Amino acid sequence: MAAGDVLIICEAGTGQTESANARLVATGVAYAKNTGGRLVCLLMGHSLGSVADELSRFANEVRVVESPHLANYDCLASLGIVRAQVEELRPELVLFGHTYIGMDLAPRLAARLGVAVASNCFDLTVNGGAVSFTRPMYRGRVTAKVVLESRPMIATLQYGGTELPAATATGTLTAIAFDPAGDRRIRPVKMIEPSRDGIDIAKADIVVAGGRGIGERNNYALVDQLAAALGGVAACSRPLVDMAWFDVDRQVGLSGNTVKPKLYVACGISGAIEHMHGMKESGIIVAINTDPDAPIFRVAHFGVVADLNEIMPALTSAVAAVKAGRPNTI
Repeated sequence: MAAGDVLIICEAGTGQTESANARLVATGVAYAKNTGGRLVCLLMGHSLGSVADELSRFANEVRVVESPHLANYDCLASLGIVRAQVEELRPELVLFGHTYIGMDLAPRLAARLGVAVASNCFDLTVNGGAVSFTRPMYRGRVTAKVVLESRPMIATLQYGGTELPAATATGTLTAIAFDPAGDRRIRPVKMIEPSRDGIDIAKADIVVAGGRGIGERNNYALVDQLAAALGGVAACSRPLVDMAWFDVDRQVGLSGNTVKPKLYVACGISGAIEHMHGMKESGIIVAINTDPDAPIFRVAHFGVVADLNEIMPALTSAVAAVKAGRPNTI
């Protein structure tokens, strides 16, 4: 590979975050096009299915390492694979998703190579050959633009709300041999996955999220009902996760999920910086809150200062009426 080439580390299989691949592909395609380089995708795991074939529609080459020994994430085995590919291909840029695998593997790789890493980035810019990364700092209170002087540049990218670009390639598939008798000082024993309800809020076109302002646990039914009426999914802000109402897969925000739906309805969410960081790129933002000075109104396209218990049942009824072709009586 040459200057301008990019290697993206995609994920597939049990316990991995396939939804991060779209952001990696979109960024990798744009970077390679801008620099005139090649895009190579690395896929590691077991029972990868059709993911490699799908990725080959965008990358010049997809390198696949498939083995039963990689069914569960093995940090040292994965590190050895990625490092070998980087040393062989010598890309200018290596991208991971900001997933639990990316957050663990990217700094390990950077340490082994003696280079820097930019984590949790939400933008990558190429300007006249200069590459910069935009990332939150101090728990999202400020945004920083950083430049990595060392090569290869290594970064993890936030994911969610990104669609795959138009297919531009018919890349080759290359099988990479894996030796399971490598460094075994650390090895996976068992993968314990969190219980999930089948909802992936990062992929939803409509998200209705409830926050501390909904009050009692039973009041969350108002969020569920509005989400169902709109044909969307119900989500929450961090306080509801902290109170053990929901798992983090329902959480929108810096420590949860980044979403980019066509419509985002924030119900009883004041708008802490961490939360707004995870939804500010939504197409249309509607905020409902009793506090007219709530920060959420600064990013909302439409705001309603009202009691949730009064306005949300009316909104749900109005949505149902419109969908049924009846007059809107709100």
